[in-house]
Amino acid sequence: MSRDRAPLRDAAIGLRPVFLRGIADIGIFSLLINILLLVIPLYLLQVYDRVLPSSSVETLLYLSAMAVLALAFLGLLDAVRAIYAQRVAATVDQKLGARTFAASLGARHAGSGLSPLNDLATTCAFIRSRGVAVLFDLPFAPVFLALLYFIHPVLFWLTLAGAVLLFLLVVANQLAIGRNDAMSAERSAVASQAEQAFARNTDTLRAMGMVQNAAAVWGQHVAEALTLHDRSGSANAIFSATSRALRMMLQLAILGAGAWLVLQGQMTAGMIFASSLVSSRALQPLDQLIGSWRQIVDAKRCWKRLDTALAAQPAQGRKLALPDPLGAISVQDLFFIAPTAAFGTEPILKRLNFAIGAGEAVAIVGPSGAGKSTLAKLLVGALQPTGGAVRVDGADLRSWDETQLGRHIGYLAQEVELFPGSIAQNVARFEPDADDAAIVEAARRAEAHELILTLRDGYQTMIGPSHTVLSGGERQRIGLARAFYGKPRMLVLDEPNAHLDGSGEAALEGMLSAARSVSVTTVVITHRPSIAAACDRVMVLRNGMVEAFGPASEVLRQPAAGKAGSAVVTGSFVPTVRPHSVRFGS
Repeated sequence: MSRDRAPLRDAAIGLRPVFLRGIADIGIFSLLINILLLVIPLYLLQVYDRVLPSSSVETLLYLSAMAVLALAFLGLLDAVRAIYAQRVAATVDQKLGARTFAASLGARHAGSGLSPLNDLATTCAFIRSRGVAVLFDLPFAPVFLALLYFIHPVLFWLTLAGAVLLFLLVVANQLAIGRNDAMSAERSAVASQAEQAFARNTDTLRAMGMVQNAAAVWGQHVAEALTLHDRSGSANAIFSATSRALRMMLQLAILGAGAWLVLQGQMTAGMIFASSLVSSRALQPLDQLIGSWRQIVDAKRCWKRLDTALAAQPAQGRKLALPDPLGAISVQDLFFIAPTAAFGTEPILKRLNFAIGAGEAVAIVGPSGAGKSTLAKLLVGALQPTGGAVRVDGADLRSWDETQLGRHIGYLAQEVELFPGSIAQNVARFEPDADDAAIVEAARRAEAHELILTLRDGYQTMIGPSHTVLSGGERQRIGLARAFYGKPRMLVLDEPNAHLDGSGEAALEGMLSAARSVSVTTVVITHRPSIAAACDRVMVLRNGMVEAFGPASEVLRQPAAGKAGSAVVTGSFVPTVRPHSVRFGS
């Protein structure tokens, strides 16, 4: 098995005992249930062939009591089987939940409209459903057919013919709905992806009168999905109705054939009803299989997608805890191409090579589209490089334990997102045992303490769609507080002044100066020369390559930088000075 399948292999190893035990237990219960399903046929056979001819009330009462007890036990076993299936589903959910959550984040980051979490939920819902019971009951159908042969071969061949017809209906049902179901799932994923994109840009839609157009685009995708879903649903309904009608016709045929055999003296009257029930039980799993077919196919499709998503996840093995980082960063032959990019697309970053010393402050500047934000994400491990490496204190980011290293990194994305919860939880990165003093200290360092106190519930103010909605500047301040939480050794700030006013920018310069004073490695992406001047060195990125990298005083005093000074606010800060001691990417 290849290395990229290791996460799925580990998951399978962890789940194998659960599945084997679950299959064994459910299989035993299914065996007992199917044996007890013979209670009513045997009861009818005894009543018609023994009780009625003898007119024995005592025998009738004895048989009835035995049948009631057996049926009560049957009901208990059916309930226990369903409970076991629920527990197996819960265990699968628990075992795969964390990995699936990580895979879901990766899928959303890659722009996929599919959610591994939804796939896991669909798979677990199927395990809990009656569809699993149908699959376990199906192998017992031949046993009931064999019993019919012992009652009379004619009834056996008649029921077997019905079973073949039902099986052909199952195959025809799959051929009729399979393609439409797959295409419907694809269109639903596209619609979901469009809805998420529109929801993230509601302000733009409303400001430019695009709401109706966006709704039309989303509605078109949904309409296509619903049309395909309706086609497959209609086909499935037709086949299900046909299956039920065929079963009733077969029941009628069994009763008629039984009556004819009684008239011929080849069967007793009790065998008519017993054979009818046994025949019904032989055909019922196939009939139910048609009704559950779409659920079975959906579960299979979701499991395959989940298989792929988990296999794409990096190995989850425990990593050796390294010494706490000092903050030295080195980049070696780093290049990056978006995972969803078409073949032949130009890399966003092209074999970068540079080093940032521990405690050093570096500003990254350049035109829009130069790859600055992508580089910031690579430096903190939010993206995996297509090639090359990012190292912290000499160790590849992929060698670090994500949780250990994350405690020492403060990161502010270009678009600051806060999560549903209290402001204190957001600042503390949702640590369950966060120290109140550390939360307040981080807010003070980000100059956000007074701002938070002005809110209705202070640090306990709940934020989110159904709670307090913060402005861009407020989100920026709280995002900075989150970055400063825990006294990180590395700060990577992407446009930290984007939503700040003049006083906010002055406070930001003070924050950067304070970070330098305690030897915190700082990388800040900015278009402000004042913020760049507060750093030790300035890097200029253009077209995914390092165009200049040197001391801030030398880079900023170049003629190109001076001309750009007044236009920095618009994002046109693109000095073209040549570096003095820097390795260029090829």
